Amino acid sequence: MNYSEYFQYLEQAIAEAVRDCFPFEWEENHITFSITKALFKKNQIVSLEGLDRPFKILWDVRKLRKPAETDFGDVAVIVRLTTWAGEILEGVGLLEAKRRDARKNTFSAAKLRQLRQISSKAPSARLMLYDYDNVSSCMDNSPIQFDDHFYRRRYGSVQPYTHCVCLPVGIAIQQGKFTTDLHKFGVPLSYQLVGRYFRGFDLELDPNTVAAVKGNALKNGGARTLLLVGVSTSTAEPTLPDINGNLYGPPEDI
Repeated sequence: MNYSEYFQYLEQAIAEAVRDCFPFEWEENHITFSITKALFKKNQIVSLEGLDRPFKILWDVRKLRKPAETDFGDVAVIVRLTTWAGEILEGVGLLEAKRRDARKNTFSAAKLRQLRQISSKAPSARLMLYDYDNVSSCMDNSPIQFDDHFYRRRYGSVQPYTHCVCLPVGIAIQQGKFTTDLHKFGVPLSYQLVGRYFRGFDLELDPNTVAAVKGNALKNGGARTLLLVGVSTSTAEPTLPDINGNLYGPPEDI
């Protein structure tokens, strides 16, 4: 699959997962699980074309066996990146999910205290906003959505949109309000994954933080859902990061 086409492929899967939850299953944990289920089923092994170097992706999903309050957000994207020069980069992208209130422009479940706690442990963390309406105000921030030939060939001049926006937790804290006005500061989840996390950007790289997220949940409060990703930009095959299997297991119905 072409690298540019893959963004649209992911965006469609994410958008459908979010839309299908509204209005009867409009709850953060359910939406999050619906997205991770869709991503895993559609993307277990992917090899992308259209770049100067190989870009191979291996996916897996794990859930916390005993759900609890966490210090590290709802979703942790643990990435193990192997470069063409043989370097290994391993880090974690943290996402705290909030859903838009029905018939309002607010995300009332978002609280400053919680976001400050997450930011103190993971300064690169993202606030992930689920919206039942089409969101276009963030699309300028992910230029690949506009520039690639695939999108224009398929959709022409139609304004692209998303239903899942990721923005830095620090910006949300600085703005001090949790409304749809925050959309303009973010990017679609599809771009946050492929264009940022899978390239090694916006990840927490501190070994203690990575270790805590990967399996020390009883002490530090691990994320409820782990998205495990191996990426290789070389001829080598991607490999998944290791985690604590006693605390995290495969979702039963994936």
